[in-house]
Amino acid sequence: MELVAHIWNVYIVNILDILILAYIFYRILLVIKGTRTIQIVIGLIVLVAITIIARDVLHLETLSWLMSRFWLAAVVILAVVFQTEIRYALAKIGSKLFFAETKIKSNFLNEICEAAVEMSRIKMGALIVIEKDMGLKNYTETGIKIDAVITHELLLSIFNTKAPIHDGAVIIKDERIDSAGCVLPISTEIEVKHLGTRHRAGIGLSALTDAIIVVVSEQTGTISVCLDGKIEQLAGDKLLEKLTKCYTQKAIL
Repeated sequence: MELVAHIWNVYIVNILDILILAYIFYRILLVIKGTRTIQIVIGLIVLVAITIIARDVLHLETLSWLMSRFWLAAVVILAVVFQTEIRYALAKIGSKLFFAETKIKSNFLNEICEAAVEMSRIKMGALIVIEKDMGLKNYTETGIKIDAVITHELLLSIFNTKAPIHDGAVIIKDERIDSAGCVLPISTEIEVKHLGTRHRAGIGLSALTDAIIVVVSEQTGTISVCLDGKIEQLAGDKLLEKLTKCYTQKAIL
């Protein structure tokens, strides 16, 4: 009986171990999916294969020696190469609560959507950032402090081409306009090189944080939403539904 119990406990521990590892790898794949990081991972796998073949199959001493020196420094190299992804993953883990759901206290999303639709109609460029769990203090400090109730009229005034801060981003925090004229990191991904500065800035910030970014094109008047390093073009009547879903969705690790 004790033997059966011991074997059962071992099986439970092994299964739990496998499930935890599988979940960790799953979360890592979600972070790097669709980014150039996946290409770097493939490159590392190729280097591992070369190391094994050179050392154990072909017995190439010089190449084996060179690859062994490379792997000694691999920890530092990987920390440099994946610094953005590591920072994003740790911040995401640290900021999220199990089954936490954001409650909307005001109709600020309606005001943002109304402003975006109007700006789309008159082709007024805009870049609106909605902060979620991750703080954006580094970016709000680059702009002008506003701390005002969100209204579509105020958003239209800020992004008016005659306004001195219309080129920057508006950052929404706690359902209020925190800052305007903010500078965001621009994505350097090859796939988005053809896009304008506002769109690349939206993609760039969404790749580093969990913020929701609304972009209105000055050239075409199209409305786009950036989230998790991806950009999606939306019709005006679909914007509120999208923002509400993204802002209130449950945050699960």
